[in-house]
Amino acid sequence: MNRRILTLAFTSALLLAGCLAEKEPTFREMLQHGPKALSYYSNTQAPSINQDDPYISSTYNPEDLLYQPILDFQNGRLDKAIPKLKSLSEDGNADAMFWYADFLTKSSVKTKHDGYRWFEKAAKLGNPYAAMVLIPTSRTCKDYFKELCSDHWKDTATSLLEKRAEGGDLRAKYYLEKPINPQTKADFEKMLLLVDESAKMNFFIPTMDMLKFYEGMGDNTDSEIVRILQFVAKYNFVPAYSALSEFSTRNEIYPKAIKLGSKVQLEIDALRCTKDSHKLEKQDLIECLSKAYTLNDFYNEPFTLKYIVLPDDPNLIKMAKEKSKAFIDTMTPTIYIDEMHIDGGL
Repeated sequence: MNRRILTLAFTSALLLAGCLAEKEPTFREMLQHGPKALSYYSNTQAPSINQDDPYISSTYNPEDLLYQPILDFQNGRLDKAIPKLKSLSEDGNADAMFWYADFLTKSSVKTKHDGYRWFEKAAKLGNPYAAMVLIPTSRTCKDYFKELCSDHWKDTATSLLEKRAEGGDLRAKYYLEKPINPQTKADFEKMLLLVDESAKMNFFIPTMDMLKFYEGMGDNTDSEIVRILQFVAKYNFVPAYSALSEFSTRNEIYPKAIKLGSKVQLEIDALRCTKDSHKLEKQDLIECLSKAYTLNDFYNEPFTLKYIVLPDDPNLIKMAKEKSKAFIDTMTPTIYIDEMHIDGGL
């Protein structure tokens, strides 16, 4: 009899242990895992070197119609970007209309209503992000033309995002399903799934959004964030390099990031030599000047040049400009902005 009781007790204990083992983790327990909860990055080996394709995570590739104008827009070369975007918009390109509308809206009080009309036209032609701008709660709407916005655009935006998502557009799927703030278990799990699904397809904006959620949770969390950022950087995603430099007290320079089009990295590199420009050797001065000219010509950023003591010898200036042009020709600049991150902030 006692043996039977012991057997039943032992069996019950095993069943209880099994139930406990199979119990789903609570939201608190999931949070305690930190970035390790991002299963793709826990289960996938990071590449040892950067991927061969420099555009593997770029929003657009060089063969895409919008690559050059959006790259110019990203780089602050609006003198180049806007004429191209205007022409494409007038030809009926709804995606170009979004960027042209954004420029008109924010450039002048006199043109903001023209911007509204281009957003409206883009939305009617199928651009979901233009429709999102026209919703009364959007920042652009509230700041520039609140009296013209309408709630009916929310349904339009949802419908257009669904259509793009059904066609395989990962960005549309993410912005359609992304929780506003993953503070519940259901929303948190949804966000984890979106991060994993997107990372497998080299779309890393969801990853960057999730890493922001984990920032400030402690040293162990920060080290895991850095590991994931290093992983993402291997896929040539420029914002990962920018985030890595923020975690470093040394302001590390990543030459690969500069070649991929990181203005921030080039600025840090250039400013390091400007303070001693008056006493640099000839070759070092040419190198320093060339970086400043690259910032000026490629990014429309003339300020670094103002901190350099220009040499009296015009040949040195000519050599620096030639070096800058040669470097720009070797660059493989990627596009990391999109309609939800117009200023590149991730």
